[in-house]
Amino acid sequence: MKKRIPSFLAGALTMALALTLTTTALAASGQVTFSFANIALDGETKIAAGTTITAANGQEVPGSILYTDAAGGKTNYLPIRAICDLLGVEIGYDSAARTILLGEQPASAVSAGRWKRAAEGNRVSYVSEETDAVYDSAPLYRPVWQDDDWGLAALSTDHKGIRFSRWRYLDGGGTTLTLTCANPTGGSYGFMPGLKDSVKNCQRVTVQGYQADLYMDIDSCYLTWENGDGVLFTMRGPDPDTLKQAAESIRPCADEAVEYQLSWLPQGYTGFDRSAIGDTVNESWMKDGAALTWLQTTEPVAVPAGTPETVTVNGDRARYWAAEEPYEEDNTTTTNGESVKGNSTSISITTGTIPGARSKDVNTLVWSTGGVNFRLQGILDRDTLIRIAERVTRKK
Repeated sequence: MKKRIPSFLAGALTMALALTLTTTALAASGQVTFSFANIALDGETKIAAGTTITAANGQEVPGSILYTDAAGGKTNYLPIRAICDLLGVEIGYDSAARTILLGEQPASAVSAGRWKRAAEGNRVSYVSEETDAVYDSAPLYRPVWQDDDWGLAALSTDHKGIRFSRWRYLDGGGTTLTLTCANPTGGSYGFMPGLKDSVKNCQRVTVQGYQADLYMDIDSCYLTWENGDGVLFTMRGPDPDTLKQAAESIRPCADEAVEYQLSWLPQGYTGFDRSAIGDTVNESWMKDGAALTWLQTTEPVAVPAGTPETVTVNGDRARYWAAEEPYEEDNTTTTNGESVKGNSTSISITTGTIPGARSKDVNTLVWSTGGVNFRLQGILDRDTLIRIAERVTRKK
């Protein structure tokens, strides 16, 4: 990662100093003492002498610095991030102008500077102009907040699996929360809230010590921020409290995991799509326009509403939800929205619709093995889904 701020600042401004202090001046003469003093606000001690402050990136930094020059003059320096937090003053950093921003932040400011915010009317985009960075995989982050009501519905990545990862969660009532994590590789990510003046009335909040943008929409809201590694996070959820709770719990995923595979499928199914990152795999196959989807993850998975039937997979307990509605096959071919008539049309592209976690016209089987949760969904009957599940094997 290219450092945009000197390392003494400890990531995104945590150790930015209230007064200018250069290492050359320190090297010339004088003495430096760290964490020597208490810091009190309105008579109440907030930072005790001898203690350090944990920066947003986990680094321990001094709570205070005393510089004594060669003539015996003393100057006190305090971490500006901590002081701003105590006083309730917003802080930001404009990397282009190399300027620390105190108080109300300009609309174009983004915390670490590798993404630039662009707003036009009620559409907002976050743009990365970097094209020289090389990544081996999409960003390995996801929320780990402890809420049994939420489950992973789907994972998707770009076709190369190196630019972004998108995680979609559902709660018991069918409410959706989506997280997109993007590497700064020259792309842009944006959205257009339906609420008038949503972008204009953007609120500034803090997520894991980083400055974030909060937008209120008609029935949902958006939260966007950038971490110290330049990864852009965009979340959409039902309300600010849910978004903030999930955002504060985001952690790096395990980059290596035991991966399983379906070693048997009914004849006629063709591979359609696959996304894999960390310990999660989301894969689908098609047959005559009907999809069979497979999700493997260590997280809880989203399941259909209603009470499932208890079944077994290789002797272990599993749950099965029968479709609520019959599947209706649609063999209509369209071009630009117009139906194509005749019997001589030749199509070489596999097409179909991927069902959602709560699609009413598919059957669902969920089970666990060795700490890994699995979900199969499709129009295949219960016994066929169980047969597929019992032939799941570990990849070597």
